[in-house]
Amino acid sequence: MPQAFLVRKYTIPGEEPRKEVFKPAPFYYGTLSTRDAAEQIAEESSLTKGDVLNVLDRYQRYVIQNLQKGYKVELLGFGTVYNRLITGKGVEKAEEVKATQIRSIVPGFTPSYTILNGTRRYSLLGEKTTLVKVNINGTQVPEEEGGGSDRPEIE
Repeated sequence: MPQAFLVRKYTIPGEEPRKEVFKPAPFYYGTLSTRDAAEQIAEESSLTKGDVLNVLDRYQRYVIQNLQKGYKVELLGFGTVYNRLITGKGVEKAEEVKATQIRSIVPGFTPSYTILNGTRRYSLLGEKTTLVKVNINGTQVPEEEGGGSDRPEIE
């Protein structure tokens, strides 16, 4: 499956005069919802869309409840979610650490991966991903304009 990318302009901070550079950035065709997932899973299984939505709803509650209890939760094939603490400044002694140093709790995520030939292969990306250059509308850039002749496969 191809991963679409487009050209994005970035300004390098701190340099005067401001220097602008161009880099590839991921292009997304939209956001798929849980309902979209339920429809596809129902089409590919013996479950109804309602059954799938109920299971996904229960799974969400399971994850939330166990994060609140202080567990990390492994999401099969995705990775592990956990709570991260955003803190203020550190203190000199362990005895001085207080809950008031915690500014907020945010979800953290570590994607599942295996090591192959010394390189991480992330399960969420599948076996191989090809790259395709698109314009701002998501239309593929023709090869003569630099859109396809150098499409490497990423493992």
